[in-house]
Amino acid sequence: MDKKIVFIDIDGTLRGMDGHIPASAVEACRRARKLGHLLYLCSGRNMGEIEDEIFDIGFDGIAGSGGAHIVIDGRVILNATMPVDTAKRIATYLEECRCGFALEKNHDILPNRHYASFWKSVIGRFENEGKTNPFAIMVDILSKYPPIELEDDSVFEDVNKIVFTGSGSVSHADIAKKFGGECELFRGSIPYSGEESGEIGPVGIHKGSALERIAEYHGMPVSDTVAFGDSDNDRPMLERAGVGIAMGNATPALKSIADSTTTAFDDDGLFNGFVKLGLI
Repeated sequence: MDKKIVFIDIDGTLRGMDGHIPASAVEACRRARKLGHLLYLCSGRNMGEIEDEIFDIGFDGIAGSGGAHIVIDGRVILNATMPVDTAKRIATYLEECRCGFALEKNHDILPNRHYASFWKSVIGRFENEGKTNPFAIMVDILSKYPPIELEDDSVFEDVNKIVFTGSGSVSHADIAKKFGGECELFRGSIPYSGEESGEIGPVGIHKGSALERIAEYHGMPVSDTVAFGDSDNDRPMLERAGVGIAMGNATPALKSIADSTTTAFDDDGLFNGFVKLGLI
């Protein structure tokens, strides 16, 4: 098979929300690279949220923060940020709605008090049930960063993305109506927070734009790209890829626009998808 650029989402695609990475997924990625394919992580996570065990699988680069921060062979080729005024107005609106949110930068996550309390509740739920906390990284983040002060304009500098939790006082429709022309808006990116959670990024920046930029960097046509994903923020990536594959556990909306569907991530979905496309 001719060389392809393969884009892989992390949560729900490469690994589960419990942190488990199927051995078959690791094998598929390593075998594909040995055969000459280029592999990229394409995630809503920023660089500081990606564990070493994921990087250790071996990738040619990453498009993090929903495509806003692109690193290839250790070199940053894109760091798209929101205008300070835009980020501040959106954050102020969410705060007024008592909605949990966090400002994401390259390696930092700056929460408001509602976002901090949301994660403390989620983590406490796992502890009360005697289960392993799959979001240990959030414990570190919340201990490192106190809730932001909206009066401090410096916190709105270099923001790649804003993530927000589901809230009965604000909806995607509300945010789209108020800020639709100033940002990209995607649904349901935060685990355990409902369909009204999501992420907000700079205009024109998303996983699909990252795919196109990386293909251009390598001098390869977009038709030679393959993308695997499971949620709403993966839609632009699957729509623009030469072949877009939805995981078996993907949302119905994503499956409806995908070229094909593989099995669920924990049913050897990535491995089976690679085999189906002749990548390994």
